[in-house]
Amino acid sequence: MLDFGAVSVEWGTMLVQLIVFLPALLFYAFVIYAIVKVLRFMKEKIQLDRERNQKLAQLLESRRHEQN
Repeated sequence: MLDFGAVSVEWGTMLVQLIVFLPALLFYAFVIYAIVKVLRFMKEKIQLDRERNQKLAQLLESRRHEQN
């Protein structure tokens, strides 16, 4: 038992609190990790989509000049 003057904490109580709150903390950590990974993926995807659209526009422009 830890004694902090008027407040004392038993190890069993601390262990129960750890067991109860640890899954919730791990869940929140996983959610934050997933959000960060999705945001990074979307940022990269948007950049690659822009590059693809620019290349497609160049290709269409070159095809128009060939037809004329």
